[in-house]
This record gives sequence, C-alpha cells and structure tokens, in this order.
Amino acid sequence: MFLPCARPRLPLVALAFLSLPVAAAAQQSGVVDEGTFMVSRNGAPIGRESFRIVRAPAPGGQVYQARSQSALGADRLTTILGTDSTGAPVSYEAELSRNGQVVERARGSGSTSRFTVLVQTRTGEASREYVLENGALLLDDEVVHQFHFVGLALSDGFDVIAPRATGQARLRLEPRGTETLLIGRSRVASRRFALLDPAGTAREIWLDGQGRLLKVALPDKSLVAVRDDPPR
Repeated sequence: MFLPCARPRLPLVALAFLSLPVAAAAQQSGVVDEGTFMVSRNGAPIGRESFRIVRAPAPGGQVYQARSQSALGADRLTTILGTDSTGAPVSYEAELSRNGQVVERARGSGSTSRFTVLVQTRTGEASREYVLENGALLLDDEVVHQFHFVGLALSDGFDVIAPRATGQARLRLEPRGTETLLIGRSRVASRRFALLDPAGTAREIWLDGQGRLLKVALPDKSLVAVRDDPPR
C-alpha cells in the first residue's frame, strides 16, 4: 500500500555526491548516457533493456528525454519519458507487447504540479491524475534505466509515480556506502543507495562518480539488472 512516510535527512557527503553530475549537466547538451542492461530473475538471465538519455536546453533550464526498449521473456516494452531538469515527469509513453500482441499502452502528460496518466488494456482504460509536491519521479514497473533520475532529484525523499500500476508513494533515499562493481571486464567504483517505501521494501541502485546508473536490484521481484559495459 502506498502511504506517506517520514523524510530523514541524507548525510551531506551523499547529497554532494548526487549533486556533482547535476552541476555538470546544467552546462551541456547532448547524450547523457546510453547502454544496455542484462536483467536476471533469481540469478537466471531473462532479457535485456537498451536505453538512451539525452539532454537539451529549454526555457528555464534543461529537459531530458529517455527512450528504452526491453525484451524480458515474452514481454516487449518500449518507453519514452520526458522530464524537467529535476527529473520530474512532463510526458510519458509506454507500449507493452506479449507474445507479439499489444496488451497495454500508457500515455502521460503534465506540468510542474500535476501529471495525468491514461492506461489502456484489452479490458478497458483507466485514468489517474497525480499531484506533484516537493519533487517527483516516474519509475515504471521493471523499467531499469529510469532509476537514473534518482540522481537528479537531489532529495532525501520524493513522490514516485508508477504509471502503469497507477500508484504513487512517498519514498526515502538512504545511502549504503561505496562498492566496486564488475561491469563487463572493468571494475567500476560506485555509491550504493536504497529507495525505501513505507513498508520497508527496498529498490537498490548503484551510481558511478558522474551519477550514471550501473546496477539496479529489486529484491521483492527477485530482479537484478547490471550494465553490459561501463558508461563511456
């Protein structure tokens, strides 16, 4: 169940780590990151997700567009997410196919204070409007690369929209130290964070020194996603 939760403060060193890539991002346009994740469930590979995130100047700051294609078992999912400079969603499109047949489409749009999502399935459609307060992110179910935007939120807690699940929760961000990961054939230094919901369920992420996503773990779904190669 999605319920409000308290907002403990992050240590200043953790906030400083997260703020570094944002400061750099404000000065540049172009490709922020792109790559491919290998996704496993219970230790067995089930597919891959490829993604590309680009940044462009816009009135009042920067905007981001993140595109992905994933093949996980019989499912094929394509997504396009547009955000503002803080990672808050302004547009979203998703299409899910299973065994070659489209079974679900989602479309979202909004402003700085509200975001509306329409989900269409074979059995009908549902629409929901979300109120965006004190920062918000969109994290679609089992879409890995969208955790990149946690590094832009610069907050110890924020609302998270699950668009196709039509849910919203207040999550808190907890630093969990440093770790060296094996990405491809390279060892890459990372900082580990956990996003915790009110029930204590964790979504764990690993970021490199430039805020680029290296690994995601969703223990409640028995999913782990690791990049095929280090960021360039």
